Amino acid sequence: MTDREHIQTLLTVARRYWLEQASQAEIAKEIGYSRSMVSRLLDEARRRGIITFTVQHPLERAIELEDDLTRTFGLSCARAAMADGDSAADEVSRMAADLVTTYMHSDSVIALSNGRGVASVVRAMAPKRHPEATVVQAIGGTARGNLLLDSPELCRQMAERLGCAYRVMPAPVLVSNPQVAAALKAEKSIGMTIAMASHADILVTGVGAVGVNSVAPIFDHVMPERAHAELLSRGAVGHICGHHIDAQGRHVDADFCQGLMTIPIDRIPSITHVIVSAFGAEKVPALAAILRGHLVTDLVTDIETAKAVLDHRDLG
Repeated sequence: MTDREHIQTLLTVARRYWLEQASQAEIAKEIGYSRSMVSRLLDEARRRGIITFTVQHPLERAIELEDDLTRTFGLSCARAAMADGDSAADEVSRMAADLVTTYMHSDSVIALSNGRGVASVVRAMAPKRHPEATVVQAIGGTARGNLLLDSPELCRQMAERLGCAYRVMPAPVLVSNPQVAAALKAEKSIGMTIAMASHADILVTGVGAVGVNSVAPIFDHVMPERAHAELLSRGAVGHICGHHIDAQGRHVDADFCQGLMTIPIDRIPSITHVIVSAFGAEKVPALAAILRGHLVTDLVTDIETAKAVLDHRDLG
């Protein structure tokens, strides 16, 4: 038998056994060999690389990405949803809600920002009884668009699920000048809320992308065009709790920041668990930036976004 003929025999035996599920006895009868000879042919096919084995599952890829994110950015935890489309949104929200539940103690203070991502996490929370916990608003309200995505309503919904008290911040996300901001923060109801959110045990937030032709939704109709232009000129790529950051995760301290009603950016790294729930190609530069700036401890996203963020790690 020539080598070509022998390899053809190896291919036939391997295909019949591994792909077509024929027994070694059946193959031996078909090709006129003994059963022991078929066994030796299968062993040879493995040695020569004709037969290769791959054991894999989407979960394995997700776990690899999670481990890579955790190591690269020094995270406490990373989770990557295996689903895509609407299913990914549901899975990301559920996994983020599970993290909140895992980290919660009976008397935890949980701070919430706003937006679709945070709203989805709140909706995914399973009802539990934590009457000694407190939910607190981390950023002023937008009072525009869908109020169900705004911080005051999200705090109420979360508190309802946990059977606990909540504190809201009766102030807009952005006021006209530093003097107005200082006066509002001096009000007990607002100052105490910001202080509590700044010392929360858990902060649940999304991340906003900054684009050339669009203002982040929470600043729609309230951020002057000149402020947006200044942020872009200074390299802003995203924001977290209203604070804009550049590609390296450094705070872009623009003039408009003095009018922000939100927790101070230097307090965010001091919060034990900062859980960011976000996914999508438009979020990648902002996510990579907040990770470089060590502004997040726990990231929940999907597989495609996780891969893109890791690919983006050296581009900042």
